[in-house]
Amino acid sequence: MRLPTAPDGRRGCSALARYTDEQIAGTAGLSSGWLLVEHNGPWRHPAFASPGLDKAVVSRLAERIVGSDVRPQLIKRPGAGERAPAEGPLRAYLVHASRTSPWVRRIDFQDLAELLEIDLTAAERPEPPSFGAAVDHTLYLVCTHAKKDPCCAMLGRPVAAALAGGEAEVWETTHVGGDRFAANLVALPQGVYFGRLDPESAPPTVAAFERGLVLPENYRGRCTDSGAAQAAEAALRARIGRPVGVNDITRLAEEETGGGVRLTLGHDGGLYSVSVETVEGQECPTTCSVVSPTRPVHHRVRQITGTPLGGGLPGSASV
Repeated sequence: MRLPTAPDGRRGCSALARYTDEQIAGTAGLSSGWLLVEHNGPWRHPAFASPGLDKAVVSRLAERIVGSDVRPQLIKRPGAGERAPAEGPLRAYLVHASRTSPWVRRIDFQDLAELLEIDLTAAERPEPPSFGAAVDHTLYLVCTHAKKDPCCAMLGRPVAAALAGGEAEVWETTHVGGDRFAANLVALPQGVYFGRLDPESAPPTVAAFERGLVLPENYRGRCTDSGAAQAAEAALRARIGRPVGVNDITRLAEEETGGGVRLTLGHDGGLYSVSVETVEGQECPTTCSVVSPTRPVHHRVRQITGTPLGGGLPGSASV
């Protein structure tokens, strides 16, 4: 199948999504627990079948987390490769993504088998474990997983390079979902996803996040929330029209209705009711290597009504 050509000459799922304005809000995958393991590659697909990882150890690690809500990822420093092995111990992170009780623990290791000595399912739970070193800053993961989707590498690596060398801790990572929205970035432990980033938009996005603010333009959602809740929050952030704090919009209620989902959100002393419906999007390839296109599910916001107390939003609006 011949994929569409973007105005800049690129072909692929990311170019198609970017230039057909496919909705990115409400597309963050759901996961409360994350296991990040440093490995310079080469990365294959599936990621943990990559050369240099002991197959027997990987199998035992998989057994430890099977059936749990722990998402395993490989990570490496921006620009690192198999020809530049890391010096000293490697790093692993256990992360609990949450709105109310997020935490990160760093575990240094020389041999992958050392990770078998810890409880990896601890990442599911709000109480941080006693092992590992506490991390009190955000980790930024940029997907550059070429073997999963070439677009992720083509668009992700320049973004990772643009973010490298700053004060924020940035890693390249394997597949995070939403290949057609590359370049994708995940901020942990907050669980916030951004998409369609480029070397120009990524640095201010991360700089704002380091100040506790979310720029709404590239916001996909949070892995802690349902797709409908992600879309509702993204729509409210867009309506506010200025950077709003990471946790300044609260989800107070979510209920199914005959035509979709109604959410009650709080912001700046005001309450907002957001109506969301689930629809099929237009047919498109979801990855660069897909054999045939599919129709992705979208969570479309139909109406926002509210009683703002902080000012700045009308009382009712249809989307």
